[in-house]
Amino acid sequence: MMELRQLKYFLAVAEELHFGKAAQKLHIAEQPLGYQVRRLENELGFKLFDRTTRSVKLTPAGQSFMADARRILLQTEYAAETARKISAGKAGLIRLGYESATIVAILPGFVKLFRAEYPEIELVLIEHSKAGLGPLRDGDIDACLITRYTRLPDGFEYLPVMKDRAVVALPIDHPLAERQAISLADLRDVPFLGYGGAGGESANRFMAQLVEYVGSDAPITHEADSYIALLGLVASNLGFTIVTSSMARLFAEEVRYIPLVEPSVNVDYGLALRVGESAPTAEALRTVAKHLAKII
Repeated sequence: MMELRQLKYFLAVAEELHFGKAAQKLHIAEQPLGYQVRRLENELGFKLFDRTTRSVKLTPAGQSFMADARRILLQTEYAAETARKISAGKAGLIRLGYESATIVAILPGFVKLFRAEYPEIELVLIEHSKAGLGPLRDGDIDACLITRYTRLPDGFEYLPVMKDRAVVALPIDHPLAERQAISLADLRDVPFLGYGGAGGESANRFMAQLVEYVGSDAPITHEADSYIALLGLVASNLGFTIVTSSMARLFAEEVRYIPLVEPSVNVDYGLALRVGESAPTAEALRTVAKHLAKII
């Protein structure tokens, strides 16, 4: 069976057209070099070189085989180098989920920093708000950026990246929009705009529970598939929703963002992984999350 070592020996002779010089280049004796080349010729079933006492020349078949041998060795070296990088966590593919609430807060910074530190790891972004942590639990994604209001369920590791607080988003011309602070009790008669879909985004589920807890008389009158869409509904004067202060740059001319008090809700954005995730790429994600936490 043909060996990679034989291809290297053949190429050395083909490039030097001299067994002695090729042997010196390979740091081996000339006799074993000649033996390996003859063995390769026997396995291939044709001559690679025409040899005389004065010269060594490639046969037409040898010239053709030379190009293929180079390609095989380059592909082998590339495969080995890629495998080494994957083993060291410097290459590979990561499926990173994200909740819509992270799009403004941390997603751009996370992606930019990750690609700067790990350019050879392919980062595939997957929006997963409606499914909650299900895709991560089931292994459909490798990690996810989320908004955390409460402790995560068992089985998940969490690395905080950015602290924030909840704010109420109201139409700019709403009678309550001039307040410097607002409570959920003040919003009993204002329609609440919620995130659509069962088992949806963690931030929305928590906020919907808050609204229900204080006894809002207005049901959810409109739903949307993302927080950006929810804010568009607020800008259309359809009601209020609850977001984090990092979103205050969105719809700035149509929406007023008021600090939420009674209750005052602290939130943070961060990275969630499965507990015990030991893949080298997972360590790359942890590293970026820790670095980003220091920058923001």
